[in-house]
Amino acid sequence: MKNLIVKLLITIYLFGLFNSSAFAETKPKVIVLDFQLNDLTDLPNAPEELARIAYLSATYKQQLLTMGVEVLPANDKLDSYLKTQSATYLFDNVEHAALLAAGSGADYLLIGVALKPTYLFVYPRILLIDIKTQKVVMAKAAQLESSWSDKNTTARTAEKLAKIVSDALNKIQAQNTISQ
Repeated sequence: MKNLIVKLLITIYLFGLFNSSAFAETKPKVIVLDFQLNDLTDLPNAPEELARIAYLSATYKQQLLTMGVEVLPANDKLDSYLKTQSATYLFDNVEHAALLAAGSGADYLLIGVALKPTYLFVYPRILLIDIKTQKVVMAKAAQLESSWSDKNTTARTAEKLAKIVSDALNKIQAQNTISQ
C-alpha cells in the first residue's frame, strides 16, 4: 500500500511537470519607446523638463522589466521616426507605427507621449498597439503634477503606468489562452 501511494505521488508530480512545461506560455514581447515630450508652453523643451521625461522613461522601462514584461528596444526604423518627426507622430499614426515595428520579433508596441499643455501639469499618455492587427489594445493617461525636481512623483507615475501595462498584457494573454 505504501509503495502504491509513493508511485501515485511520483506519477502526479511528473504529470504536473510535464503539464506545466508543455503548456507554458511565452510572454509577449513589447517594444517600449521612450516618452516623447509634446511641450505646448511658451518656453518649450526646457532642459529640466526633458530631464524629467528621460527619468520617467527610464523608470517606466525598469518597472516594466520588474513586473515581468519582456521589453525590446526600438528598431532602427522607429528610432529614425522618433528623431525626425514630431513628438506625437507615431502616437497619432498607429498603423504606420505598427508597420515600422513589424519584423522586429515584438508582439506589441508601446508608445508614450508626455503632453505638457501648461507649466503646471504633464500628462503622460500611452498606447499599447498589437503589431499584427495594427490596432490599439489599450490607451491610458496619467496626470503628473509636480516640480521638475520632484523625482518621487515622477517615479510613482512611471510605476502606475507600468502596472497598467502589465495588467493589460496579463489580461490579453489570459484571453488568448482561453480562446485557443
